[in-house]
Amino acid sequence: MNEKAIVFGIVLLLVGLGGGYYFATNYKLVPQISPAGSGSTTTPDTQQTSESLTPTSTQSITGSPTPTADETAALITAVKAGLVAEHGSNASSMNVTVSKIQGNTAKGGAIDPGSVGGAMWLAAKVGGIWKLVWDGNGTISCDIIAPYNFPISMVPECWDAANGKSIKR
Repeated sequence: MNEKAIVFGIVLLLVGLGGGYYFATNYKLVPQISPAGSGSTTTPDTQQTSESLTPTSTQSITGSPTPTADETAALITAVKAGLVAEHGSNASSMNVTVSKIQGNTAKGGAIDPGSVGGAMWLAAKVGGIWKLVWDGNGTISCDIIAPYNFPISMVPECWDAANGKSIKR
């Protein structure tokens, strides 16, 4: 391989990394949520529940009864414990937010204060106790969410490993 091809490859790699960094720092993905029983999509409220918010700011996007502050705090504690168990003690500094609680399922985000990006998580209440089911940035496995009956509005599609394709739920 000649030197021009190597230099071109390195320049192309640097441009790609710079573009990725630019979009990661300047644009935020906002999930589209389909309310149960409707064909329309809406953007959820931007207000999220975190450890520092008061009970009056705790909110459910689905229109179901607003979760109590104690319920939200228990959920955040369980998610943090699950993140620490899965990723190590460094995960204890993550800022965990709750974006939706529906029945015995919930979803939200986690971000390391010193990081540019973050991750999404899913949790389910099992035997009256919240449990972290999944966290990450990729496609969610259908096998992981199936036992917990996550609503389609929370997980509109998942990866079916048996068929090797994404499934719209």
